[in-house]
Amino acid sequence: MWYEILPSAGLVFTFLALPSGCNWVLNKVFHNRKHCARDWNAAHFEDYDMYRRDWRITGSEYKPKGLESIPDPPSK
Repeated sequence: MWYEILPSAGLVFTFLALPSGCNWVLNKVFHNRKHCARDWNAAHFEDYDMYRRDWRITGSEYKPKGLESIPDPPSK
């Protein structure tokens, strides 16, 4: 009957959910207990300096500004 499909459906569901569950657990273990952390310490991350600059100048990495946001030195 219809219930004969439940064991195979359970196996399919388990094997489909397993990779994302393992990824979640491994991020929790290796990235300071954050389940979706960015790897800022990676050597291949080339835009880290630009991220830090935008954060320092504007206070947010999502609102970059140009040279007009850098304050001029005080004149004598």
